[in-house]
Amino acid sequence: MSDMQDIVFIMAAVLLLGIFWLILFLFIKSRMLAAKHKRIEITGNSARVPLVAAFSGWKGVPWICWSSSNLKPSLILHPDAIEYRVIKTRRKSYDAVSRVDYRQSIGTTNIILEFSDSLSSFVGNTANKNLARDVIEQLAQKGCPLSPRAERLLAA
Repeated sequence: MSDMQDIVFIMAAVLLLGIFWLILFLFIKSRMLAAKHKRIEITGNSARVPLVAAFSGWKGVPWICWSSSNLKPSLILHPDAIEYRVIKTRRKSYDAVSRVDYRQSIGTTNIILEFSDSLSSFVGNTANKNLARDVIEQLAQKGCPLSPRAERLLAA
């Protein structure tokens, strides 16, 4: 009888684990679908970019990060500066941006901001190619240098 109890226990554990992963998958998928229809929100002179997640990483290595947040990430384009948040809110002038890059892979559409006065970079996942294009276009209008990938996105 002990063998039967062990089998039932293992099957129940596998079933619960499968249900957990299914719920997590559906939650993430619903957030991504909702993000695909969001646009830049203009408030006064500032433009708030809706993000699914944000990451802090090192310049030139966009896929390795040292902090991330999907709870309250933010990217706000003010007339004179960029305000962004992964863990802590930071503000930098547009002159401090050394490069704006764009990367896309499965489920992510990232805007990468590298800064001349820092070794770190900011990566914001918009999950929306059109939104990323609009943000990169606004950054280019502010005089931020673009990477070849970002330039190709604007030309497309």
